[in-house]
This record gives sequence, C-alpha cells and structure tokens, in this order.
Amino acid sequence: MSISARKDPKGVEAGIFMRLMPSPMARGLLLAVIAGIFFQCLNATVKMLVAELPPLFVAWGRWTAGLLMIAPFLLAGAGLAAVRTDQIHLHALRAGFHTTGYVLWYLAVGLIPLAEAAALGFSGPIFVAIGAALFLGETVRARRWVAVVVGFVGVLIIVRPGFGTLNWGTLLMLASVPVIAGSNLVAKKLTGRDDPKVIVFWQSVLATVCFLPFALLDWRVPTVPQLAWLVLAGVFGQLGYLFMTSAYRLADISAVQPTVFLGIVWAAAFDYFLFGRNADLATFAGAAIILASTSIIAHREAAAARQGKR
Repeated sequence: MSISARKDPKGVEAGIFMRLMPSPMARGLLLAVIAGIFFQCLNATVKMLVAELPPLFVAWGRWTAGLLMIAPFLLAGAGLAAVRTDQIHLHALRAGFHTTGYVLWYLAVGLIPLAEAAALGFSGPIFVAIGAALFLGETVRARRWVAVVVGFVGVLIIVRPGFGTLNWGTLLMLASVPVIAGSNLVAKKLTGRDDPKVIVFWQSVLATVCFLPFALLDWRVPTVPQLAWLVLAGVFGQLGYLFMTSAYRLADISAVQPTVFLGIVWAAAFDYFLFGRNADLATFAGAAIILASTSIIAHREAAAARQGKR
C-alpha cells in the first residue's frame, strides 16, 4: 500500500466497499435502500411536527436545518469553489419541480397514515421509468417494468382497505407523485456532471428560498423540542438525498426506483411504534411481494452489469 493510500482512509474504505460489491449497479441499489430508510425517518419526524406546526413552515424549517448542516462541510477551505456548477439552470428547474411537489406532499402527510403515504408514492417509479425512457434516453428493459408492476401489485394489496373513499390527503399525495418524479429525473441528469454533495447543496439553498414565502404566511416560533425535531428532520433529509443522489450516479434511475417499494416496510413499522397503527396481514403479504420484486431486480441488474450487458 502506498503512503498516499495510508493517508487517505476514506479512499481505503471506498476501495474495500468496491471489492466487496464490485458491481456499480449493486452498490447503487444498496445506497438507494439506505436512502429509503432515512427518508422514512424524515417522514415520521415530519408527521410528528405537522401535528403541532403549519406544514409548509415545517418544510422550510427542515430545509433550513439541512442547509446549515451541509454548508459548513462543503464551504470549509475551498469556499464557493467547492460548490461551483455550470448547471444552475437545471438546479433551478429541479427546485421548481421539488417545491411544487413537496408543497402538496407536506400538506398531505399530516392527513393520512405513513404507510398509505408511502404506498401512494410508489406510483412514482412508473412516471420515472417513462420519463427516463423519453427524456434521458435510458433503455428500460422488460425486467425493470416487471419489477415496477409486481411491486405496485404488492402496494395495492397493502392499501386496498384504505381506498374505499378518497380524502384530501390521498388526493394531494397522488398529485404530488408525478411532480416529484420530475425532480428525480432532473437530479439524475445533474449527476452526469455535478458531485452528489454539490447537487444536495444547491437543492438545499433553492428549497430554503422557495419555501420561505410559504413559511412567512403562517410564521411560528418553534419550542426547543420542536426545534430539535426540525434539526433531526434536516439531518435525515440530507443523508437521504446524499445517498439517493450517489445511487443515481452509479445506476440507471429506472433500475433504482423499485427499491423505493421497501419504504412500506419502514413506514408500517413507524406507524405501529410511533402512532399506534397496527399493520394487518395484507400489509405483510404486500411487503413480501415488494421485497421479492426488489430482490429480483437487484440480482438481475447486478448480473447484467457483470456480463457487460448494461
């Protein structure tokens, strides 16, 4: 091992990670699963906050906390040069999609259970797969469509009892899904030239600015516990986006998206332990189908990558 390698523990750790999991596709899928756990932690935190604070104030507070968390690490030393980008127009486009989609999402999440919110969000891979084929030029193979369809069948099994009547929360969540898919597609485009940390930095800056007018419309001074939860939401969100953006850099977005279905498992657990909602047999049956579809797509994509078929 060279002296430079000994002085770069992060590089050594990355090398070990790549040796243990040589397929970039497999690493991307693993990072996407980890991101999904952080996102469900964020969702649970937000659900607790919107019970006490205006939803769009919570959205602004979460992004502000996230920006304050990531900015010092990125700007230390190199300053603004560390986050320089020549794709600011795409960052702005993503901010437009992201703000619109998550205005709807934050209004909805306090009105419906986390498991239902997660399940409704699972229609996102359909929009992402279509958009990836139309706008990013990705080849969406049959196995990816099968994984999306099978996973969505699992979702329908889980939420079937709750679809008897549509309330405002359900409608708002459904409306947010294709808009958020647009944000994800732009994020994938950005990974071609920008580092994931740069993408998350500009997302945080622009989201903080875009959500500020909504926060000012119903301004509150959070208590100390509420402020602590906002900071925690910022941490969960930034880690989720860092892992997911890194996943987009390693794997096609249409391949990564089926891993989102695993979120129903974490959401059901949070519903039970934090909000006293019991998961029924349908939830476990649907989750088993979702897990199977995600495992199959991960195995097939890793095998195709090793054989040079991607």
